Amino acid sequence: MTAGSAHVADNPADDSATVNDRADATDRFAGIDTRLYLVTDSAQCEAAGRSVAETVQAAVAGGVGIVQVRDKDIDDAGFYSLTRQVIAAVDAATRGTDRTVPVVLNDRVEVARRLIGEGETVHIHVGQTDATVAEVRAALGAAPLIGLSAANSDEFAAARNSGVVDLVGIGPVYDTSTKADAPDGIGPERLGELAAEAGLPAVAIGGITADRAPDLHGRGLIGICVVSAICLADDPKSAAEELLAAFTGSDQ
Repeated sequence: MTAGSAHVADNPADDSATVNDRADATDRFAGIDTRLYLVTDSAQCEAAGRSVAETVQAAVAGGVGIVQVRDKDIDDAGFYSLTRQVIAAVDAATRGTDRTVPVVLNDRVEVARRLIGEGETVHIHVGQTDATVAEVRAALGAAPLIGLSAANSDEFAAARNSGVVDLVGIGPVYDTSTKADAPDGIGPERLGELAAEAGLPAVAIGGITADRAPDLHGRGLIGICVVSAICLADDPKSAAEELLAAFTGSDQ
């Protein structure tokens, strides 16, 4: 897949600006539409009567620009197989277009290393209790994007100082049942404050729906992350289209 134009969701000067309008060719997100980021949930997809791959293919066709594969309940062999299915689904959804839709692995550094060794382009997202971002960069090299969940000044400072973090995920914005140990939602205003403080490209996650997405526009984000809003949707393609339009305030 070749790189197409990428969107920055929140640019105070011009909401239609692209990543390529704001950065040079070395920009880590050049060619990636970051506005809508899907994090998969295998159980939710199954409950909706679909596989993860089927959900991903439909959602990417509807406008999802980044896909994170997340499943804490399977071993590395199962996760490798799942990721292979997701890669194939993304390829099917983008075939014949100029879209580049990154596949991000949640925490599975060894699986990512294996896939990279096999010639795949994959990326990684870790939490504060997973492998450190320095360890991830050392293991995977310079090419993969590294995302990190962060929620306070110390975590943002550590992310910036590491020199290897490309993206921070901030949340939960709203109360969510997707993660059993998730804290209370911080709300859109606090989200905006944290995004400004982060000093890195930021996406929001946690309880985001099409009804709530408009409240997140103008908060300094490059995108929103969703789980249930797509994985449990009757029609993931339509759900993605609705979320993207709601967040951007446009018809894409």
